[in-house]
Amino acid sequence: MQSIYADVAIIGGGIAGLSAALGLTGKRVVVLTKAAFGRGGSTPIAQGGIACAMGKDDSPELHAADTLVAGDGLSVKGCVDLLTREGPAQIRKLIEVGAQFDRTADGELLFGREAAHCRRRILHANGDSTGAEVERALVEAVKRTENVQVIENCYVVDLLRANDHVAGVYGFMNETGTVVEVKAPAV
Repeated sequence: MQSIYADVAIIGGGIAGLSAALGLTGKRVVVLTKAAFGRGGSTPIAQGGIACAMGKDDSPELHAADTLVAGDGLSVKGCVDLLTREGPAQIRKLIEVGAQFDRTADGELLFGREAAHCRRRILHANGDSTGAEVERALVEAVKRTENVQVIENCYVVDLLRANDHVAGVYGFMNETGTVVEVKAPAV
């Protein structure tokens, strides 16, 4: 059995897991992925764009209004408000770490208009390869980050518990069957 100690164990190497890892500066982070790093999960095959109110004629409030109408009463207003308000800053972070979204001939972000949106606010990368591009940029950023260790081809099978609290994870290496124990107070 291989034992590793970390401040935080993250299960999954998709957009959420890698974004969380990059946000944990000053912490020892272990990311466990069930496939080769950057090759598994749904993120790389996501083809659609990302809706974000960054255009000159747009606002998070307009984006929220469109989202609530499209949700037909099923959307949680507080979540929609948070998503639309924080979206532009998150897109800027993705650009800072290297995500290359489609651009106009003069270098401006290229926004498309789709579905229930009243403004052009859909960003794409390489046409319909948005997920793959965002994943690529985040993988490269994590590779440059010293406090993050990635354990690839490791399938997490259980939580490690101590005194009725989660204290880490157990996994096994897909190819060798080696058991991996990551002790971490946050999972």
